[in-house]
Amino acid sequence: MMGALVAGMQALLLSGVHLALMVLMAPLCAGFTLWCHRAMAGERASLAAVSRWGLILRIWRQPGMRAAAGARVTAFVPWMTLTMVVSAVALVPSYSLGMVDEGASDFLVIAGLLFGAQVASCSVGLASGQGREGRQAATAMTGTVLLAPALVMAVAVVAMAVPGGTLGGMVRFMRLMDDSAGVRGPLALAGGAFVLIGVDRVAAGMDRAFAMMTDNLAGPDRAVMVFTRDLLALAWITLAGDLLWPDAIVIPDGVGSGGLLAHMLLAIALWAMRTMGLCVVVACLRTFVMASGQVARLRAGLALLCACLAIVLLFAGREFG
Repeated sequence: MMGALVAGMQALLLSGVHLALMVLMAPLCAGFTLWCHRAMAGERASLAAVSRWGLILRIWRQPGMRAAAGARVTAFVPWMTLTMVVSAVALVPSYSLGMVDEGASDFLVIAGLLFGAQVASCSVGLASGQGREGRQAATAMTGTVLLAPALVMAVAVVAMAVPGGTLGGMVRFMRLMDDSAGVRGPLALAGGAFVLIGVDRVAAGMDRAFAMMTDNLAGPDRAVMVFTRDLLALAWITLAGDLLWPDAIVIPDGVGSGGLLAHMLLAIALWAMRTMGLCVVVACLRTFVMASGQVARLRAGLALLCACLAIVLLFAGREFG
């Protein structure tokens, strides 16, 4: 009885620290990615990622405004999207397993929540009808929907590569498997597909496209929308990072109680380093790959290519290994 109580308290603590880290880091990572993008594009920009929190707070304090046309949509979408993203974030481990919802961390559920939130976030501009906000939102939504085949294939790759189809099961499987070389390649390519799916120029923050799409929002609604896009991007990056480097995630039941805190602190540091590295990759993609006018089709094609290569590698490894 006492052991179950201790395990439950530990799971709650791990979940709380995980959510706090994700919420705190989301605007910081978005600001860092935007700075890297501007630096690679040759613009002079100061590294002031912390100011992104200040930006969100300033927008929050502004008077609220909702378009007369479709006001119910603009009032509902930001908060619904935030709920979906937070639900997905709670299922994606950043540094440790053993969280409250480890058993529910199904790849299909997580990918569905994130992709659904990505599509829903584009609908906020549709309330204006044929205005510029509506046209920008329709373009963004069309580009996002084009990524659905790649998302389905990437999730299928993970489901075929590891038993159970959950993130926790994948990490434990990779630790117990003696020879995981034939699985790591397909998982890494699936992670690359997730990064491409999450790479969105609109999600870079307050750029012109995002400002145009959310022009009919102000105050708390707009602040929630900005924060949700940052958290959505970080969730995709964390999900991809878990596939690329599952060994960085700590399994509490495999570590002695004496060294658990040290392992957790090291895992948090490794997660932060991994996240910053993937933010640089995202900035490179936005600068050098997604800079053309055919962004939607290019993203969809590259993501689908990664998923197809992952399937080929997976079956080739099983045939010859």
